Amino acid sequence: MSKVVLTSGAVFLALALASGPAAGQSGVSVQLALDKPVDLNITDAPISQVFLRLTEATGVRFVIGQDVYACLPYGDQTRLAVKLKNVTLRNALSPMLTPQAMEWRIEKDAVRILPTAPILRLIRRTTYEELLGLGRILSVKLQPVDKGGLVLDQLRTATGNKNLKLNFHAKTDKQEAAKAGVERANLALPCTGAQWLDMLCHGRGWTWYLRGDEVVILEQKMQIHRQLQQQVSLRYEGADLTTVLLDLAHKARVLLNMDPGVMDYVPVETRKNFNLIMSEATIAQALAVISGATGLQFVTENQGIRIEASEKLKLSVEQAAGASSKRSPFFLKTSIPLANGSTLEAYIRADDLPAEVQTIINAEKARLVEALLKKYNITTTQPTTQPAE
Repeated sequence: MSKVVLTSGAVFLALALASGPAAGQSGVSVQLALDKPVDLNITDAPISQVFLRLTEATGVRFVIGQDVYACLPYGDQTRLAVKLKNVTLRNALSPMLTPQAMEWRIEKDAVRILPTAPILRLIRRTTYEELLGLGRILSVKLQPVDKGGLVLDQLRTATGNKNLKLNFHAKTDKQEAAKAGVERANLALPCTGAQWLDMLCHGRGWTWYLRGDEVVILEQKMQIHRQLQQQVSLRYEGADLTTVLLDLAHKARVLLNMDPGVMDYVPVETRKNFNLIMSEATIAQALAVISGATGLQFVTENQGIRIEASEKLKLSVEQAAGASSKRSPFFLKTSIPLANGSTLEAYIRADDLPAEVQTIINAEKARLVEALLKKYNITTTQPTTQPAE
């Protein structure tokens, strides 16, 4: 098993500790513990032991999800060597985690370890070499071109990969990108390789990720599409549809935007009692099933997906509303004798009857109205009957 050796205030943290000596500490206690100097020397151990030892040394509870393990070359079996001497955890955490493409934040009474955006964009487990290369792109500072040379050469040196190259998959002319994007990104130097790549993509609708020997530059919409291709197993029974959509967006790590009032187009029973069971399907396939069942559409945008009502759904809702408002009122009452001797009274609308019957009834209504007008000596210029609908 490969291992990462980090000294002078650098370590990789990896295990979710839901219990332990620090399980009940308050947010203030976490802040105090982060400022406590710590000495720790671990020659070679699985990350679970690294976490246990670090918690014992500092009293800080660390929380990490499966999304972190899913990014690591060997998951929770990655072996590490750690050496810290008289440094506070607050000062050590970022230098420890950034080379491993991880970051941290305080959450109430614990410190949560998270994957960085660049490692998540790979959409799979990194290889050992990819993790090392990405960690260096995130942590090693590049120099201005006039001092350090071409940025690509500096990236090759920083990652230790002499074959590293930029691969433009974005819809752009590579020469134009080299002239405009690279020149603009160079203005940000000195900065880390990751910051330089972010500047290269900024304002162009692009993003990037490291894959093997290449840094792939692609459109953000294409990246969203890649993230929607992740395979998942789903089981939603009697669930709120909005909750289902939010959960799928969370699994894909994309933003979810809804057009105002879009969920009102979906029948309440469907919206409040939605069922979806799928095994080893992509998130995109799940969204396609939801679209077919509801008429909602999912539009890929730079930052995520937007939900809108399809034209067919809008038309069907409008037609249903129009048909309801245009239906003729009850105008015929009839009694139906039943076998047990009782009588059922039924009210029938004009549009439920054949046209011939409607004509006969309207004629009878006209004669009745005319008789009433004569009886009470009323003169009117308005039609005495309304045509049956």
